[in-house]
Amino acid sequence: MRKLKTEVIHNLIAAHPTSAEVDFIVWLSRYQNDAGMVRGVYYKSVCKDLQIAPQSFYNVIRSLEEKEIIKVSKDNAYFGDWDIEIMGNDFSKASLRPGKAAENYLDMGKDVFYDPDFFALKANEKLMTMLYMIYGSAGSGRYHIGTQNFFEKYTGLFRVKKRALQNYLNRIRKFFSIGVKDRQFWIRPLQKSQGRESGHTDRSERAKQIAGSLCRRFRLENPVQALSAIRELVEQYTYNISADLEPVFMESIKDLLSRRNGSANPRRWKRREINKKFLHKIFLEHLPKEALSQGMISPV
Repeated sequence: MRKLKTEVIHNLIAAHPTSAEVDFIVWLSRYQNDAGMVRGVYYKSVCKDLQIAPQSFYNVIRSLEEKEIIKVSKDNAYFGDWDIEIMGNDFSKASLRPGKAAENYLDMGKDVFYDPDFFALKANEKLMTMLYMIYGSAGSGRYHIGTQNFFEKYTGLFRVKKRALQNYLNRIRKFFSIGVKDRQFWIRPLQKSQGRESGHTDRSERAKQIAGSLCRRFRLENPVQALSAIRELVEQYTYNISADLEPVFMESIKDLLSRRNGSANPRRWKRREINKKFLHKIFLEHLPKEALSQGMISPV
């Protein structure tokens, strides 16, 4: 579910984040569940994707937590691994579930949020881009504001001088058509920015994060094979079932390894390989009854 509520973006602007902090929120938005939670956030994965140092990662999550943009929890059983929630980004209510029309959120699956040019922007330029993408998705698709009102509003919002705002507008022209007519700024997202990133889907991004997290947390053997098996099952059921599937998969793998090793104690597990068909069978055993009744279950 690649979405950010407008309120979250306004909270982020008010918090005056660094560029790396904005990047991290964008990263989290790719892998969150319907409640805005990403489980098993691994520092090495974030550092690789965002090209930051480990210390920068720790600085970012500490700062965003202090600013009350994210909520962080840590299970000491998993080294270097956090569960992180984007605060105020809960889409689990029926009226805001994926696929429903809404104007109070930003679609983070757009091309612009995978574009290296976006990540090269400064923090305020990224936030301005996010704001105008929201405005461009509503109504006529164009945002207009009086030039005087523009400078009064955004110098206060971003705590910068008029000259800085002029530079921001020049920098975000990569993604917007910006013109002045009748003493008003007219801003419209370019068509190339509005498209959805073709290499990924909400389903595939969620499956990628869940499968990687589970393989790492359970230290599974043959990780490439295990990743493929788990990812395929996750993709099969994500968004077809309303239940939060990640805890179900965790319990299923734990059950599978316990049966395979004859012990529920992870310290005694010598065999950590998984079989896709066996995992699927155990997964269906752990699936809540209400999910089974939805009629979206495939046979093993």
